[in-house]
Amino acid sequence: MSDSVRTVLLQLAPVVAAVLGGLDSPLLAQSQAVSPADRTGLEGSSFTSFPLGRPNARFQFLHADLPGGMTIHGHAYRRDAAQVRGAVDGFAAELEVSLSMSPRTPATASPTFADNAGPSPTVVLPRTTLVFPSTNRPALDPAPTFELMIPYALPFVLPAGGGTLCVDTVMHANVSAAGVDRSLSVYLDSHEISTTQNEQPGFRSGGGCAPLGAVATANATMALRRTGTGLLLDCSARDGVPDRGNGMTHSYLAFGASQQSAAWPFRPACVLQSSSEHWFVLGRNDVNGDCTASLQWPLLPFGYRVYLQVGSIELGGSDLVFSDLTQMVTPPAAPTTLPAARVAASTNRTALTGTVSTSVPVTLFF
Repeated sequence: MSDSVRTVLLQLAPVVAAVLGGLDSPLLAQSQAVSPADRTGLEGSSFTSFPLGRPNARFQFLHADLPGGMTIHGHAYRRDAAQVRGAVDGFAAELEVSLSMSPRTPATASPTFADNAGPSPTVVLPRTTLVFPSTNRPALDPAPTFELMIPYALPFVLPAGGGTLCVDTVMHANVSAAGVDRSLSVYLDSHEISTTQNEQPGFRSGGGCAPLGAVATANATMALRRTGTGLLLDCSARDGVPDRGNGMTHSYLAFGASQQSAAWPFRPACVLQSSSEHWFVLGRNDVNGDCTASLQWPLLPFGYRVYLQVGSIELGGSDLVFSDLTQMVTPPAAPTTLPAARVAASTNRTALTGTVSTSVPVTLFF
């Protein structure tokens, strides 16, 4: 790690308290809880259409990080913010939900549904049709509300000592603008859980500019992974200034503690959107103007929000572009044990078995 990288990250220390306060306040009421718990104020690393986007399916979600003694009146999902742009139409879905205390943990989830359910599951929502609203990509990550709500007809009380809650969801049918009983892309926020690393996606906003004579604008996708030894930023920049055979075109990362909007002299369509206190070399561009690179950062507490933008330039030439802006929050440490897991039979609600995964929708229990 270079001294310049360490310096710029340490310069962000004065804003940590304010950022962490924004993540933690206001706290959810004691009657509510999010699982995985570390996603309460953070975007998940992926998105999913399970369970609501399937018309004939069975899913079990095992949650081991809910507070003991909690009375649950329903659960809800929120819209993915970081990776999918655009609106999703509203729809109606026919489903039923049963809850029980599982004899298993998320780490020992079985592909056999019967193995995960506890004795005498409680049907908290008998088979019924719920209408879900249309959603749009939030203006910032994560979505401020859990818009897709499943209220129960019967509340469920967790044991005082806690345990693993099994949420058994059977999807019977749906109706949407696409037709009847279609697989829908509803883009729920989801998180891929790992005990070795914790990934935080970047939230892209604004727009980039195009190289001279080109139409496609520069863009970049970034993710920050926290491991046991540090932070690794993965950056994939596309449609920047292309290499013209002389090896003189490079991409750079603008690293800032705040957002700004400043047009570049002589290229007014190219707007610098990061305060860009420091710049780091990513590498040389290829003939398509693409550059893929990783930067190693020191291990820091979670909660820093930084503003990142890729610029590419042909050294000695006149072509320069900026990508769209990526906002990034440093993630917390990975959990030591799995807080949640999923078992899915996505095309057959009568299936006895499904596929086990640690990719789960971020779920609010209320």
